[in-house]
Amino acid sequence: MDEPLSTGRGKSEGSAFGTAPSDTMDSADPNAMDEDDVYDNEFILLVPDEFMGCVLGRGGQTIRRLQWQTHTTIRVSNADEPFYPGTNYRLVTIISSSTAAMDAAQQLILLQIAQNYSKNFREVACVVPDDMAGRVIGKGGDRIQEIRNCCQNAELANRGEGAQGERIMTVSGNVQQITKALRMVIDLIFPHE
Repeated sequence: MDEPLSTGRGKSEGSAFGTAPSDTMDSADPNAMDEDDVYDNEFILLVPDEFMGCVLGRGGQTIRRLQWQTHTTIRVSNADEPFYPGTNYRLVTIISSSTAAMDAAQQLILLQIAQNYSKNFREVACVVPDDMAGRVIGKGGDRIQEIRNCCQNAELANRGEGAQGERIMTVSGNVQQITKALRMVIDLIFPHE
């Protein structure tokens, strides 16, 4: 099955959360999704640029395989706007109506990186909408402390450190710790089906 491979956030987009990909994809693209393919949620991983080659694969082969395996759409920031504002992180947007599928996709992406860069891979980040920051922090900081307990460190940037309406959450540790922490973030940000 050959899934669509698209890159970049649309120029007119603000926060990428809750935007159906058909709103931002080029309708002339032969790989563009049908209008019936509507996705509810977008989870944005921020991956150091040095690791992106193994995520994409030769001619996009790896990312297409990951999309097929997880039944998600995965978009990577393009050469025109490669980095998240103020960072050297590339955007890897995972789109699905299923939180389980988004979690599976982030796990496979990070596993792909860990297999290729086992000595250097210790940190990634994700984007948390401002209006969801309270869910991630929790009452008295209890939820973010739970996330920190399952990895080496997790920090949510202050308001304004990121694109408008978004914050960056940085997670560090080994691949198992990072994927567990990101699973918790996904569960907090998106309602269960």
